[in-house]
Amino acid sequence: MMHKPTDKPAAQPPPARAARRVIDNPWLILAMLFFVTAALGLPILWLSRGFSAPAKTILSIVVLAYTVVLLWAFWLFLVFMWNNYYAPYLR
Repeated sequence: MMHKPTDKPAAQPPPARAARRVIDNPWLILAMLFFVTAALGLPILWLSRGFSAPAKTILSIVVLAYTVVLLWAFWLFLVFMWNNYYAPYLR
């Protein structure tokens, strides 16, 4: 089938534009990094056009430190629970 000269070029599909708007929203990316994904959200940060490269580098370091603190706190919680609730029954 031949294209007519009046045919318009295919536009970007709306879901792709909506996803780009979400990725480029700096407040949404910050909320996602600190409340939802921690270090797993770093690829999304680097895809975002809402931050400059130096800001992305600083945020990556901060998010990695935040993730380490979260994992350390979770480890402390597990050790506490083991020592106080499970280990006494093993003796």
